[in-house]
Amino acid sequence: MKHSTSFRRAMLLAYSSVIIFALLLLLIYNLVSPRLFAQNKVDDLLPKGQIIAGYIESTLSGEISSGYLVPLIGRSTSQWEATVWVVDTNGETLIRTQVVDDRKVGRLPTSLANSMLPSVLKGQNATHVGILEDITVSTTQSPYSGTLSNPLSLIGQKDTSSAEEDLKDKIVAVAVPIFYKTEVVGAVFMAQTMTEVMNSVRVLTNTIMMSMVVVALVLLPFIFFFASRMTRPIAEMRKTALIMASGDLSVRADDTGKDEYGELGHALNFLSSELGSTITKLELERNRLESFINGLSEGIIAYDASEHLTLVNPAVSELLALSDASRIAEEAPDITGVFHATFETHAPTQKTIWRSTSVLHVSVAPLFDSTGAFNGCVGILSDVTSAERLERTRRDYVANVSHELRTPLTALRALMEPLRDGLVKTEEQRQQIYDTVLRETMRLSRLVSDMLELSRLQSGTASMEISTFDPTLILETIRNTYSPYAEDYQKSFVYDVPDALPPVRGNPDRTQQVLIALLDNAFKYTPDGGVVTLSAVLREQSILVSVKDTGIGISEEDLPHVFERFYKADKSHHGHGTGLGLAIAYEIMQLLGENMWAQSELGAGSTFTFTLHLAQ
Repeated sequence: MKHSTSFRRAMLLAYSSVIIFALLLLLIYNLVSPRLFAQNKVDDLLPKGQIIAGYIESTLSGEISSGYLVPLIGRSTSQWEATVWVVDTNGETLIRTQVVDDRKVGRLPTSLANSMLPSVLKGQNATHVGILEDITVSTTQSPYSGTLSNPLSLIGQKDTSSAEEDLKDKIVAVAVPIFYKTEVVGAVFMAQTMTEVMNSVRVLTNTIMMSMVVVALVLLPFIFFFASRMTRPIAEMRKTALIMASGDLSVRADDTGKDEYGELGHALNFLSSELGSTITKLELERNRLESFINGLSEGIIAYDASEHLTLVNPAVSELLALSDASRIAEEAPDITGVFHATFETHAPTQKTIWRSTSVLHVSVAPLFDSTGAFNGCVGILSDVTSAERLERTRRDYVANVSHELRTPLTALRALMEPLRDGLVKTEEQRQQIYDTVLRETMRLSRLVSDMLELSRLQSGTASMEISTFDPTLILETIRNTYSPYAEDYQKSFVYDVPDALPPVRGNPDRTQQVLIALLDNAFKYTPDGGVVTLSAVLREQSILVSVKDTGIGISEEDLPHVFERFYKADKSHHGHGTGLGLAIAYEIMQLLGENMWAQSELGAGSTFTFTLHLAQ
């Protein structure tokens, strides 16, 4: 079974705590127990010393025979659990334990006598715990020193051995005074090394150590159980957090507990809820921004600092006619060149690029992060073809108006100057000049009228009342007007209109004006022997009215511009009309809410069609 890192840490922490506790306990035990055992030994030896002193006092008073003292004191330490010395007031050993652990016992050490005997001779009990050599106490001369009247001389004899007991180890010693008739006549010394004291409790020490080992082993399954209980919620919350990190914010941690784990679970759930709400808002804003960017007619292109393409909206593909916008670098190097300039200079760059069918304006701006470091660039690709065409149309319009006005004005000037100078002599010549002046003046009048009419139509100030009318009446009127006209100019006029058409909504006068403009153009650009056809077809919601000719036709290049003002297929502007008729007709149909279009093939004639919506 594989356990989590938190479980192993909890186990290590708990078991390490048990082991450290045991080690500290043993350390404190080893530091404190000698002193406690020594004090306990002192408390144990004092009563025993008083018992031995009582035996000696009884012997001095004659209650016990002196021959019994040695058996009472003993030849070994087993009965007193210590080495025993009986000394006189001079510290001379009179009676001593004979054997300690198969080792003979010498006289009472001088240092022990010097350190403890003065207090005992004052009638006080004396104790010592420590190393004897560290204690230097001067020997106090006893009042009984050198006398033969010491009563203890009756129960023992002076030990003349030169050997002293070797007690260089740390010892525990007590001294009890021996009284005879209220006088201190000697002392009982009892001593034991700390090694001997600790040996007596070594079993207890070993028992404590074994108990700690057993307790550690017994606690192991309990620690395992509680560590598992403690780390299981953490593992579950970790699993929940990983699921949340993967994107599933619907999962929830267990927050039913009243402890810290419950609070942590509640905080995690609150975080998930807030994060989900934030992500939802960000996704909504991202979708809005994406929809906005994708809905723009301008192309948006973005690069990161490594010149990797990060954003291309659909408008780029449409503007550049690309099947795959990600291949913009390969298929549109003229566009990416503007971005390279920004990468080199870290400055905004703008450029207008003329392509085969369009004019594009590229504006690139650098991006910087909060530290001012260059972080890429973003560019806007705009189709300015219409603006360029409008500007060209404006220039052409001025040029065309100037040209159209200059021609008749030049003719008028050329005719008026001979009249002024009297160069015209005959009435017939003057009449010819007058006819030409009138014709050119009428041409100027028509030009000005057409310009004013087109201006009113484009500004929306022209009268355009909508009513219901019968289109058959207008079409019949047109047929009656142009049938004789066609015969005079050796052209055929075909009238292909149903006998009865339903009423339509529109302006009858303006509709007739459009038909006249279309038929005038058809007859003007159709050679002798050609055919001009006026037809009408009924559809579900409208009537399609068409004017078709077999004239010179319009090239594919010129066809999209036939409804522009002053536009003529003949770029020299020679020919019939002012070039405003089709523009006026187109504006009229647009204001009436109708559609108008042209179909043509160079050398095969043209067809102009417009709609008339049926009256509901």
